[in-house]
Amino acid sequence: MNLVIIANPTAGRGRALKSVQSYVRRWPHPEWHVRIMTTRGRDHAGLLAHELLGDPPDLLAICGGDGTVNEIASSIPNPPFPIALIPAGTANVLARELGIPLNSVRALRIALERTVRKVDLGRLGEGMRRFLFVAGIGFDAHVVASMKPELKNIVGMAAYVAATAACLRSYSFPEFQVIVDGRTYTATSCLACNTTSYGGGLLFCPHADMSDGLLDILVIEGRRRLRLARFLLNAWRGKPVTADWIHRLRARTLRIEGSADVPVQADGELAGSLPLEISLSNSSFPLVIPPKI
Repeated sequence: MNLVIIANPTAGRGRALKSVQSYVRRWPHPEWHVRIMTTRGRDHAGLLAHELLGDPPDLLAICGGDGTVNEIASSIPNPPFPIALIPAGTANVLARELGIPLNSVRALRIALERTVRKVDLGRLGEGMRRFLFVAGIGFDAHVVASMKPELKNIVGMAAYVAATAACLRSYSFPEFQVIVDGRTYTATSCLACNTTSYGGGLLFCPHADMSDGLLDILVIEGRRRLRLARFLLNAWRGKPVTADWIHRLRARTLRIEGSADVPVQADGELAGSLPLEISLSNSSFPLVIPPKI
């Protein structure tokens, strides 16, 4: 059987890749032929994955962060082979949601068992951009845009905390409209969630399920910075707040209307602009999970 590993050598300063390379040098799985392909920059992971369609492997493993996984899901949204995660990024939201260990060798061993769960895959507009765990519009996308990659590589999740604190002070909170099932909400931030997890362990949508065919939508109204800070602190504590300025909805599609200046992110990477329609493909993406799940 053939295993291909697409690895981002810059994710996590390359620590996970080095562990995987060391394990491959003493490879104890003779039934598997393994090949490692390393990326050379933004969007290269998606190109490498697309090239595999001509001669599909039995398994594709991704050694990288959530952004690398997003590139591949956007390039091949209906892969003919299962896809496994070897978490190597900062947040590793998707791996945490699926219960995949952050130890790269343990994650690789789980990958070889090929226990597959087909999960829903989100889509931004009519373009190629997909998402596996979240699409965000407004404040959280501004935080993503404000992140300094070099700082993230050095201090990890603390960089997100610093960026969030800075954005709470500086963001202007422009309003936009979220249309769900014929009803319109005026928002300053919106999340379309496919998972309960968010970067840094924030809990926004506690009932989200990657295989239920629905997006859990969080709509936040208003511009009160202190109120939003308290909301984020409670989410970090695992206590999702309910209030009249917070709306939690469930739907397969939603429409966002507003200025093209309002930022949009997908799985922690900047993506697209408004106006935008967000939709969901039901149980279309085959992810390898630990057998006990």
